[in-house]
Amino acid sequence: MYIMITIILLSTILVFSPLSISQSIANQEKITEKSETNNLGDFIIYYDKLNDSIIQKLSNYDVVIIEPRNATKEQILKLKRSGVKVLGYTSIVEQNENNMEYISLQDSWFYKPGEDKIREERWQSWYMDIRKKGYQNFLFEQIQLHIVNKELDGVFFDTVGDIDDSNWNEIDKNEMREKYAKFLKRIRKNYKDLEIVQNWGFYTAKNYSYKLIDGLMWEGFSFDLLDQDEWSQNKYKEIEQMELNFFIVAPSKQERAKCLINNKTYIYVRDKDVYDELRQIQKIN
Repeated sequence: MYIMITIILLSTILVFSPLSISQSIANQEKITEKSETNNLGDFIIYYDKLNDSIIQKLSNYDVVIIEPRNATKEQILKLKRSGVKVLGYTSIVEQNENNMEYISLQDSWFYKPGEDKIREERWQSWYMDIRKKGYQNFLFEQIQLHIVNKELDGVFFDTVGDIDDSNWNEIDKNEMREKYAKFLKRIRKNYKDLEIVQNWGFYTAKNYSYKLIDGLMWEGFSFDLLDQDEWSQNKYKEIEQMELNFFIVAPSKQERAKCLINNKTYIYVRDKDVYDELRQIQKIN
């Protein structure tokens, strides 16, 4: 599994040791203008709190993925007025134990392949069972509260790839995929204009969700890897055939020049997995 971050309410739960906002701004180099390339754009993932200075910097991107709990509706609308598409983070398969909403989770909603719940030690999170109707309702309410009510343009579904990457029972995994697809249909029915981007989970996307989502993200992507790895080559071709918006988190600005995929593609140049500080973007020529 590449980067499956479950950062919720950073003021209380962030499990990393981030730079402060003042440090981030001090180290921030001037961000270039938004891309004018029709098929290639810039995006950023930024989970820390917003303020006027941060909003001004974020306004230079085409798409911004934020932690909506760390932003007010007024801040989000101000960012949108600058022409930025704003997506809000939501974790599907994991829930962080430090999340203030964690206490609302019922024991029966956790995934228990045996008798015990499963903890993801790295992120201090627990695996959830998307098959449970109560858990689906919980997620739906969170989307209503933090995404829809604050008028974000869409939602970024993280940790869906856990289903593909796990060694769980195949029957359980397929049932989870089916319930996830039904959950997406519920979102589509109630919020027709809400854009949905899924992180990772390529098998799930190809076989269950790609007709119900607008975009797919590949963190840790590299065209150099495509030259060496058959699995990556196959997944890249599958993504192109899905005709989804393609979001790439890449370690090098050179990935821009190599990007020949026909899909609308957004690139974020970054080689770390803590999205709480701003980095310079490289202008697309």
